[in-house]
Amino acid sequence: MSDEPDDPVEGAPDGATCAEHPERPALVTCPRCGSYCCIACWHGAVKRCHACLLRDPLPPVPWADPDQRGAARFFGTLRDAFSPTQTAAKFTRGEWRRGIVFALLTALPIAALSGIIPFTHLLRFGPLGVVAPIGSPSALDLVLDVLQAAGLGLLFGAAKLGVMSAPYLSLTKAYGQPTETQPTRQVMLYRGWLLLLGGRTGLVLGLVIWGLPMDPSEGWQMAAEVLSLLPLMGVLWAMTSTARMARVGPIASMVVVLVPFVVLFLVEPLVLELIRPLLPSSEAVREAAQGLSTNRF
Repeated sequence: MSDEPDDPVEGAPDGATCAEHPERPALVTCPRCGSYCCIACWHGAVKRCHACLLRDPLPPVPWADPDQRGAARFFGTLRDAFSPTQTAAKFTRGEWRRGIVFALLTALPIAALSGIIPFTHLLRFGPLGVVAPIGSPSALDLVLDVLQAAGLGLLFGAAKLGVMSAPYLSLTKAYGQPTETQPTRQVMLYRGWLLLLGGRTGLVLGLVIWGLPMDPSEGWQMAAEVLSLLPLMGVLWAMTSTARMARVGPIASMVVVLVPFVVLFLVEPLVLELIRPLLPSSEAVREAAQGLSTNRF
């Protein structure tokens, strides 16, 4: 069999069964080894069966590649996030603990920054990218306020990652098959930063709202909401593709991802309500915004 990645994929003959699961009907013939494989064993994105994937895997996650230098490893791993289906197979090799440092380098700063805009008491961000103090705080007060907001962002980000990771890892373990590389753990470490960028409390929405006029039109508000959903779609896509690498079936792979997202949707407002006493007063923020608008125009 040819090892070219562009080999044509042929369907399995009528009545053929999967080489690994004889009780299941075969879907395709693997172009690399010629084996018949069922839908659970076939990885269409990389055009190989699961046995070939383990036997001859794709290159490792750039961060875990010892042949690359630090910057290339870091930015190469970030780049892979924009092709989640094609790069999910990379999580079938390597040791998952290598991703912990990458997660700290990406998730920690994003979580801290995402807390500054919504959680500061003494600074008003916006409209149109303006930053101005609320009242007459001292420099020390401003520094402590920003640090507290960043700390809240870290706590909230950790909660979001925990709420997503726990059910995802548990469900993929229940519906998939164990593997030493633990691809589902790797995807949370290497793609978790996307979760902190998106959503109602993500960094993207905060930055976009900061740049909007004081009273944006409904069209601008809708565009901001859509833009904030793009990172979430990226992490959902990556998690679904990686669940398949953990031998979770096609339908089950959607379930093990949708359930954590539903849990996050339900829990996120509750967490916000718990920390509401620590959040800035909406009336004070509104008055500051009106003052900025009056001074500028």
